[in-house]
Amino acid sequence: MFNGIPTLMKYPARTPYLCGPSGFSFDNCLRNKRLIENGLSEPNRINTGTTLVGIVFDGGVIIAAESRATNGNIIPSKKSRKVCELQTNIFAGGAGVARDTNALVELTRAQLELHRMNTGFRRVPVRCANQMMRQLLFRFNGNMQANVIIGGVDASGAHLFCTRFDGTTDPAPFTSLGSGNLSAMSILESRWSEDLSEKSACALACDAVAVGMKNDLNSGGMVSLCIVRRDFSVQWEEQFPLKDSPSRTNRLAIKPGCTTVLSTIVHQVVPWQGAPAGPKPGGGQGPVPGSGRASREEEARRRPQSVSPPGAKRWKGEGGGEGS
Repeated sequence: MFNGIPTLMKYPARTPYLCGPSGFSFDNCLRNKRLIENGLSEPNRINTGTTLVGIVFDGGVIIAAESRATNGNIIPSKKSRKVCELQTNIFAGGAGVARDTNALVELTRAQLELHRMNTGFRRVPVRCANQMMRQLLFRFNGNMQANVIIGGVDASGAHLFCTRFDGTTDPAPFTSLGSGNLSAMSILESRWSEDLSEKSACALACDAVAVGMKNDLNSGGMVSLCIVRRDFSVQWEEQFPLKDSPSRTNRLAIKPGCTTVLSTIVHQVVPWQGAPAGPKPGGGQGPVPGSGRASREEEARRRPQSVSPPGAKRWKGEGGGEGS
């Protein structure tokens, strides 16, 4: 019990994934529930409406992100670091609720460090970090609003994974996450190739994030690049996006007549009441209402009949007289 609010700390036998100082604590959930019951408003959560980009190039992996953190219509920070270090060879970029993302990264970092010590201080494979994160996210049934891009290098080469809040994951040569991922993905799909150099990959990642920032109000600030090379060297760069945002290189040009017409159906349009009819197929005009006796009778027939209101009824009193 904390300030009259029940907590989960009275269950010490639970796994550290559910409660305790080494894992997650849902005391704030109980606090928010009690605040709502007492008529108070729940504290707002800071969402990182983000544009995240991950690219595998010829010599390693690049993870890029912008630096704006949003809380509704408020921007509390313009220099938010969204790419974090899990190990010296593994990095992750997070998108979603800032508290959930930070808690997920801190817990995964601790678990990976224990795993490294238990395995003779060898380098942790990138797949191991991705597996720990996806198991943790799946354990909470999608209640943790955190999406991550995990990238790094190990003895088997460079790897990139896109893991979502429900535990699903995809290994991919390039990927994007966040609220501006669709715009960023259009740049990646049009310009990525297997033999990208480091310089070209950095320019592609910066352009993809810049396009996501231009088309998403929750993304902004500067572009942060994390470059992890195959020789296990790491380099951080920060760039401001160009004023002229890049565009797709292969423009879609659809020529007329490319679509085959399989069938044609012609529907006859019936004129509405007294509206003039359109031209006949032979080129003549239809009958115009109001011209001729037949047209006047047709208009009179279609005109709604006015109904006068019923007259007031009279009633007789006890003496036989009529009341008004």
